[in-house]
Amino acid sequence: MNVTRREVLQAAMLTATVGSMGSVIAFSMPAAVLLVYDSRLPRSLALRARHPARAIDVAAEHATRWRGLRDWRSEGRVAGLTTWSDWVLVRGFLEEKRKRVRTEARRGELFYWEMA
Repeated sequence: MNVTRREVLQAAMLTATVGSMGSVIAFSMPAAVLLVYDSRLPRSLALRARHPARAIDVAAEHATRWRGLRDWRSEGRVAGLTTWSDWVLVRGFLEEKRKRVRTEARRGELFYWEMA
């Protein structure tokens, strides 16, 4: 198998990009952020414990048909650590409030994302 210089450079760029995204969750989030988390998922709940931001629990939102998120005034940045299906739902509600995706990264079975 012949490996070209281009393929080596592409692999290096991909590795650097993925490696730098590993620290996305480690960044501190400002208090003005709305955090969307799922209390049924230990990693998502741990993110909530580290950040005292206003938060919306996906587990509770399912029961209220997403009332908390639909009624939220779209001020500031929104971040979350959720499953893919919850991320798709949340993204739809936030796009209706004119928020746009800024960051999206897979964290095992979960997705970390930010919208502003």
